[in-house]
Amino acid sequence: MSAKPRLSLVSRSPSASLPIDNPAFKHPSDRHQIFFLQRNTNANTIVYVAQFDEDGRLNAKHPLTGYWRRFAGNGQVMEFRWYERIFGFGAKTRALPDGTGYEVRFNGIKSQQLTLIQNGPFDAALYTRQNGENIKMIYGFLDVDETGLLPKVVQLRLYTSDPKTGLFVTHTIAVSGGAFRE
Repeated sequence: MSAKPRLSLVSRSPSASLPIDNPAFKHPSDRHQIFFLQRNTNANTIVYVAQFDEDGRLNAKHPLTGYWRRFAGNGQVMEFRWYERIFGFGAKTRALPDGTGYEVRFNGIKSQQLTLIQNGPFDAALYTRQNGENIKMIYGFLDVDETGLLPKVVQLRLYTSDPKTGLFVTHTIAVSGGAFRE
C-alpha cells in the first residue's frame, strides 16, 4: 500500500470562534490531547495525545500516541490497526537538535513536518509553521470519497489557532493522490 498525497492550499479564513465542521460529530476532550482528526464518513475520530514521564516532561522515546475514539459506537478507545498505523495515521517523532521539542511526521503525509512543543509540565501542543510563525493545530476534517474501490481523501480542512492574534484559522486544503493502493 502507498499513498503520496499532494496538498494545495485553497483558502485560509480567520474567525473569532472555533468553527465546528460537523455539529453531529462529538469533539473529543481526552487527557493530554494535542490534535484530532475527523472524516465525513462517520463520527469515529482519531485522537493524538502527548505522552509524559512522571515529572511532566514529554516522554523522550514516545512523546506522542494516537488511537481511534469510536464515537459511532460507545466512544471507546481502539488502537490503530497495523496498516492504519503504518500507512496512514501513525507518526514518527524525532527530538529537535536544540532540545525545544520533537519533529512529528504523520505516515500518511510524510512531507509535512510538524513540531510538538512542551509548554509546561504535562502541557504540550502540536504546531505547524506558516510564514515563519508557529500555528497551533487543533483539529482536521477530511472529506473522503468512497465511490471507488478504495477510499480517497479529496480535501482537508485544518483548524488552527494563531498564538499572536488569538484568532482561529481554517485552512482549506485540496488533496490529490490521496488514495491508498496495494
